Amino acid sequence: MKRITLLFLSIIIAISGITQTTYYIDATLGHDSNDGITPATAWKTIDKVNMQLLLAGDSVLFKRDEIWAGTRLYIENIAGNENKNIVYGAYGAGAKPILSSVITHAHSWINTTGNIWKAINPPSDNPERMLINGIEKLRANIPSELDGITYFWLYDDLNDLYIYADTDPGNFTFEYSTDFPIIIGWSNNITIRDLNIQGGWTGIFINTLSKNIHIDSLSIGKYCREGIIVSSGSNNSQDYPENIIIENSNFDSYFNFDYSSAGSYSESSDRGSSDGFRASALTTGEIRNCTFKNWGHASISLASSNVSYVSVYNNLLTSPDICYGGRLNVDDASYNDIYNNQIINTSVQSQLNGQYNLYHHNIFNGTTNTPLNPTIIDAGIELQGYANSDIIGNVYENNLFINVEGPAFRISGNNGNEIYDNIIRNNIIYECGTITNSESLVVEQDLFQESYGNYFQNNLIFNSTTSQTCNFRGIVYDVDSFNLQSGTDGYIINNNIANDPLFIDFENANYQLQAGSSCIDAGTATLATVDFAGNAIPYPGTNPDIGIFEYQQTLNIESCYTGNDIVVYPVPSSKYITISGNNNNVKDINMLNINGGVVLKDITINKATDVSTLTNGIYFITLKTANSLIIRKVIILK
Repeated sequence: MKRITLLFLSIIIAISGITQTTYYIDATLGHDSNDGITPATAWKTIDKVNMQLLLAGDSVLFKRDEIWAGTRLYIENIAGNENKNIVYGAYGAGAKPILSSVITHAHSWINTTGNIWKAINPPSDNPERMLINGIEKLRANIPSELDGITYFWLYDDLNDLYIYADTDPGNFTFEYSTDFPIIIGWSNNITIRDLNIQGGWTGIFINTLSKNIHIDSLSIGKYCREGIIVSSGSNNSQDYPENIIIENSNFDSYFNFDYSSAGSYSESSDRGSSDGFRASALTTGEIRNCTFKNWGHASISLASSNVSYVSVYNNLLTSPDICYGGRLNVDDASYNDIYNNQIINTSVQSQLNGQYNLYHHNIFNGTTNTPLNPTIIDAGIELQGYANSDIIGNVYENNLFINVEGPAFRISGNNGNEIYDNIIRNNIIYECGTITNSESLVVEQDLFQESYGNYFQNNLIFNSTTSQTCNFRGIVYDVDSFNLQSGTDGYIINNNIANDPLFIDFENANYQLQAGSSCIDAGTATLATVDFAGNAIPYPGTNPDIGIFEYQQTLNIESCYTGNDIVVYPVPSSKYITISGNNNNVKDINMLNINGGVVLKDITINKATDVSTLTNGIYFITLKTANSLIIRKVIILK
């Protein structure tokens, strides 16, 4: 009832047009007896913020270069509106204000044996990450690991805390989290920006009935187990979080321990850093233009059938400093669009499963096997139906795989669900299978459930050391022979090629295609409409290409059509040009530069077009006639 009353009151007051208020929070000079509405009369604590009823258009600004530790910011039962969000942000000069749940805890100890000490008053929950005397120390997962060299503390299944120490640790300082820095629920039209979120089992927990939440330009992850979780305590899909936008943020766990000595056993990879972002209930959202670093399970995980219509694009995912993690993970989720991401130097494969998802124009570079389990060779992308549903109807197109230790793409036979009607097309697989005898594409034998009726079409699979790159049902083939396996178990396999893609500058990560690349015009129709650089697919008048970039043809004068029915004047020109002709015969008129890039779009025929902003040079007009003929005219601007 309180929740309903507060929401109703917030909506009524917002509609009435009451003046927006900005509240200032200063951890050093503020005081909670102040009115909080100027920097000079700022509040001091987050508790004071939690007590304030915020209205649409209100802002809560934390002073830069300050830190708030050990308190939770509740964003619950409040609502902005579609025109005026409630904003949490920063003011002043300096570093982003820090909201942290890491605080100091006192313990008493008894010696159990040797240098192992047991807390008399342990925490009631696993600290996950711990600082001892101001320095983060790595957690052991089994008693035999406690060595005081790599592993310094253990929290076991009986809720007991153990420390390795040469002396009584009673004089040590212990810091860890027992809470979330920010929790959001039953709220809508909220913006959070320009903050540094540290500590917690989760830095930000977004819960039931959270809608239209915008997270922008955060630093998040230091001393966190997970960065952001989006979930729901309700099984009703109408209560799932909706339209969660996360952008321009740095998800860095600052977790860079070497725990490769742990070897392989249950939970050996779980050391305190898990997912950077994980959604288990979410209807619509975007994750864009973010960096994820050193997350111990997945950088981004869409981990439930309750997740749909989420776009994940223009993100960098990497975990160069830890021995397990960094992947892109999708299980059971459906109708999501995953594109233009770079998954670089991860030590575990990306598992991209689910139903009817589109995975395109992503770069997978340097996927390695985890040293925690050397018997498993990780792939760039693995289809492995070990979750709760079949893997159906996904499209994997125009991705780039480089220097993957295992195969670039693998359909696993070791799964609990069927894998069928998935399309793998127009991908470049380059120098992969570096520790698997160059096997770059693998379809395993079915061990449990079946895989069938999947498509491998118009992919380029190249390895400079061997032509034997495709393992299909346990037999290794070259690409031409792999194409001949079409029809087996309903698989459709055709038009795959094995030539060098001819990148412009591979060493400097320029993966655009040189003229003469066999990838040009060799692709098949795509669902994606633009490439990694935003160029149209296909390039006008051509077929789709293989790879992440659509080749931008360099036009030349000799190839141009100069029909008398179309006149372009004046030539040369300095300010305006006019294209004269029959309106019924032409459409889609664009101007291109010498490299084929569009500089003016949707030009109107028989009307002057301003070209004064263009630099000197040669340009081309492209026109489509009723019979789709492309007409090009030379334009010289001086």
